[in-house]
Amino acid sequence: MVNTRILEQRLGWRRNASDPEVVPKNRPIAHVPMLQGRVDTSARGGAPGPRRLAVAEAWDNLPVLEDAPDALAARAGLVPAIDRGSLAGASFDQLRTQLTRALKANDWRRVGISSATRGAGRSFFAAGLAASIARLDAMRVLLVDADLESPGLAALFHAEAPGPIAEVLNGSRAPETQLMRMGSGLALALNDTPEEYGAELLLAPEGILALRAMNDLLAPDVMILDMPPLLDDPLAQALLPQLDAVLLVADGQRNTAHEISECERMLDGQVPLLGLALNKSEDRDPRHAPRRRA
Repeated sequence: MVNTRILEQRLGWRRNASDPEVVPKNRPIAHVPMLQGRVDTSARGGAPGPRRLAVAEAWDNLPVLEDAPDALAARAGLVPAIDRGSLAGASFDQLRTQLTRALKANDWRRVGISSATRGAGRSFFAAGLAASIARLDAMRVLLVDADLESPGLAALFHAEAPGPIAEVLNGSRAPETQLMRMGSGLALALNDTPEEYGAELLLAPEGILALRAMNDLLAPDVMILDMPPLLDDPLAQALLPQLDAVLLVADGQRNTAHEISECERMLDGQVPLLGLALNKSEDRDPRHAPRRRA
């Protein structure tokens, strides 16, 4: 995770030497998720009880999109490969370590991936992080395309969504009909139809229950939501009560310190900010050796 103050110089935010140093207040997080009652996935260990068997059967019954999560971005051609041996894959594995540590320490399961504006690479981060976690044999991940106005995960995966996810959120179709599987530990809830009034769907009881139903059906260790931008779409605000934490993605070439600060202000007091991930950085390491030495 990256503290935003580390990125002040990169984002053009410089404090004058004469200005007093601003120390942010430690405000308590008045955050109560609306999706109460997490599934105890610890039941996956030990004796195979009825709940554990039902979850295993639900995963086995999902239509298989790919045999392994590593194939998703490598063959799409839209973004860099994210398999275990790639540069991006190694970066996501490092991010995975920090993320899973924070989730375990705080007993968090539902994570939103958002940004200040569009074009920062939210979907790429959501897909790469989900695939990295799914490479761990002991963990399962559910990745949901929650950017209803401009869904992008289906195109990223070169996959056809089972239908509009709005039909699941409004109760027209069962949640399991929207789910597919990559490998044994990555489930996808894709979308193929933009929804103009997505915020209204997520503020309705049916939408909340649909998200809860997908989570309960698969009991994932981590549920990742590819969210809309915080500053561009009211749907992002509607999603915040459904989350335990948010990871913010910043475009290193376009986003400003003011935009990042505004996102922090919007999250303050609502949902914890896991950190800020810098994407599209112009930095290049001049060392070309496969293994770098200190």
